[in-house]
Amino acid sequence: MAIPVYIFCGFLESGKTTLIQTTLRDEGFNEGEKTLLLVFEEGIEEYDDKFLKETYTNVEYFDDLSQLNTDILRELDNKYTPDRVMVEFNGTWNIDDFLDIELPLDWIVVQILSTIDASTFTNYINNMRTFMFNVINPADVIVFNRCDENTKKAYLRTNVKSINKGAQIIYELKDGTISPMTDEEMPFDLSADVIEINDDDYGLWYMDALDNARKYDGKTVVIQGRVMRRREDPDDIYVIGRNAMVCCAEDTQLIGYMVKSKHAEQMVDGDWLQLKAKMHVVYDEEYHGEVPMLEEISYKRIPPLKEELVYFS
Repeated sequence: MAIPVYIFCGFLESGKTTLIQTTLRDEGFNEGEKTLLLVFEEGIEEYDDKFLKETYTNVEYFDDLSQLNTDILRELDNKYTPDRVMVEFNGTWNIDDFLDIELPLDWIVVQILSTIDASTFTNYINNMRTFMFNVINPADVIVFNRCDENTKKAYLRTNVKSINKGAQIIYELKDGTISPMTDEEMPFDLSADVIEINDDDYGLWYMDALDNARKYDGKTVVIQGRVMRRREDPDDIYVIGRNAMVCCAEDTQLIGYMVKSKHAEQMVDGDWLQLKAKMHVVYDEEYHGEVPMLEEISYKRIPPLKEELVYFS
């Protein structure tokens, strides 16, 4: 049976230990599985015996990555027979040095999470960019913690996406609750006469429109996407969308909206378009709720985008 390995990166006092503790206390994540925790950095927050016992966790501390190799990992695997492994990594080290170690046969790295203190991010990105690159570049998920009403989420997102387009970004307030992006923080102008959606922002726009269809009713947008024709659709309908990763690189699907158009029958499955359209709200029986529909204003065919995958943050 595969043993998932979760790696937590970030600088000292960036919130790695707190995130690990919160995760292991989550009943949806922890149902009594045995966890092996490898710690390469001891911060202010520590793992006390009560916590370790309650979460079925065994912890091993290391002062230096040179103390770890394949043989030691195999010994730990045999000693603890974990159901999963968590690694609290030192943010000033290169994570590739850990990833280069041959893991025990069943161990598989499934996710890399990086924690960043939003209040110190500007200072770090300006003065320690190489170290920040090592924290941001390999991450699947980036948690900006200690956000407040003055946090400029768009600024944080722009810097992250310039290094790692695929990272999912979570903004967390000081009390641990999640802070979604407001309309003012979105990377596109919702008050514009024509809302132009950049390729990197398609996923964010798609999810926001799906969750808040009424907000977009009557808005005009410009997007780029791939055409999909479905037999069950009326003659004046086609779908335009982009591929999104569902759970892994091998599992992608087209996410998009229906387009009402007098040119629908001219569309070929797989065509790429730049579409200008007006958004309307319709009721979708399959979705059991209101969803956006696009009414074509104009379009032009374009070459396929080099980066087809979209992300949702």
